[in-house]
Parts: sequence; C-alpha cells; structure tokens
Amino acid sequence: MEMNNHQKPHAIVIPYPLQGHVTLTVHLALKLATKGFVNTQYIHQQITKSQPDHSATFDDDIVADARKSGLDIRYDVVGDGFPLGFDRSLNHDQYFEGVLHVMSAHVVVDELVGETMETNPPPTCLIADTFYVWSSMISNKYNLVNVSFWTEPALVFTLYYHVDLLRKNGHFDSLGT
Repeated sequence: MEMNNHQKPHAIVIPYPLQGHVTLTVHLALKLATKGFVNTQYIHQQITKSQPDHSATFDDDIVADARKSGLDIRYDVVGDGFPLGFDRSLNHDQYFEGVLHVMSAHVVVDELVGETMETNPPPTCLIADTFYVWSSMISNKYNLVNVSFWTEPALVFTLYYHVDLLRKNGHFDSLGT
C-alpha cells in the first residue's frame, strides 16, 4: 500500500468481545493514539458498571479522558448479535460459536470501516483480535493492512500452535487422558 508521507496513520482497532481482550486492546489503542476503537455493547456495559465511582452510565465513552488529554481517538459500540440480557458465561460455547461464525458485527464492522474510509485521514490498517476470521476479508475489501492482535500470553499461543506435537507425543487429547 502506498502512503503519502504527510498522512497521519489511522488504525481501526477491534477486540474480541471478552473483557480481558478489550482491556488489552484499549491499552494498545491508547498507545497508538488511534482514531478507531470498536467495542461490543455488552462488554461496554460490563466496563461501565465496573467503574469504581459507580457513576458511569451505558452512554459513557470509556476513552473520553484519553481524548481530553489530547489523544486523537474515536470509540464506537456495536452489537455482538446477542441481546444484552443473554448470559455469555453460562452459554459460552454458543456465544463463542456465534461471535466467530455468525456474528452480525462483522457486517456492522464492514459498514463502520466503509464509513470510516470517508474520514480524513482515512484508515490505513485494521487491527483485529486474532480470533476473528473475517478481518482479512474486510481489510482486503478496503485495501487496508490487516494486523492480527494476539491478546493472550505467548505460552497460550505456543500451545495452540504446537497442539499437533502435543497430540503426537501423547501430552494432549490422547487415550486415557
């Protein structure tokens, strides 16, 4: 991708909708001082309810203080395809499957990225949680650099990456274990 040397980089950052992923992604977004952070309604609600002053409301912008300090950052909230009252913890498998494969947010994110392409400066990259399978399609559609952001410890990545060796050597998913 050719980029004008005077153009300020602009990234859109999308975490996986679990609070631990969101927290790390917020830290990344603040470090990058980006113009684009997408969160789900449910996790936004969880974060605002957990504020120590208990004065936070659902309408609060969780990066407003960062913006007041001069960072150029935008915050958007999208649905994850499940109602706010749906218990994501009790129905983790159904939720995980829905988020990865049928989450309506990828359509919403596609629309959001399309709208953001009209801003000045337009985005130059899409940073999305590694668990998403659709980020490369959206990045390709809008000619953005696709960045896969791994939010878990390196050890977990290594275990996922080498699960075939763990199985082969009888350390995982073998008979009797």
